[in-house]
Amino acid sequence: MIRVIIADDQPIIRKGLKLILELDNDMELVAEGENGKDLIEILTKITCDIILMDIRMPDMDGVEATLKIKEKLNNIKVLILTTFEDDEYIFNGLRNGADGYLLKDADPDEIIRAIKTVCKGDTYLHPRIATKVVSALNTPPPIEEKNQNDLSMLTTREKEVANLVAMGKGNREIGEELFITEGTVKNHVSKILDKLELKSRDEIIVYMTKVMGK
Repeated sequence: MIRVIIADDQPIIRKGLKLILELDNDMELVAEGENGKDLIEILTKITCDIILMDIRMPDMDGVEATLKIKEKLNNIKVLILTTFEDDEYIFNGLRNGADGYLLKDADPDEIIRAIKTVCKGDTYLHPRIATKVVSALNTPPPIEEKNQNDLSMLTTREKEVANLVAMGKGNREIGEELFITEGTVKNHVSKILDKLELKSRDEIIVYMTKVMGK
């Protein structure tokens, strides 16, 4: 029996996933959480084999929750489910130890198949996600010749945003930490990409990691 915990802030999504799990006799839903903090508290009382993890949740999102869980309970599998296909969430989720990535518009059979695949120790990526990952791996980031002096082109606020992006934080989290709107964060990220001649948030992460490592 595969013991499953669902972490999602939307009751209708949790209900839908519960109904899907009930279609398979090998699945047992043992708990539900509304956010990352709720999930971590649940795990102090209940164990499971796999967590169906939403990415965007209040208080603590799925990216941060995945990291914290994998640091202490690496035996628990994490299958990320989301309606979003942002590169930022894909790579940060996988980088933090997620075992699979599945879009919420997947049909019930695929969700069940993904759960069983991950529980066997394999990685499961939705075809659209796999395409993004392969593309990223096959595209060398055009930042090899950049150096720390390039940071002088950024304003103090843009440097703060770039550092937080490198930490894996999303726009909402950055906005809350810097007390600015999510829209303002998006504008700063766009300016950072333009000034550093980068193409994605993932390249910001790679670039900042190299700069800070010097």
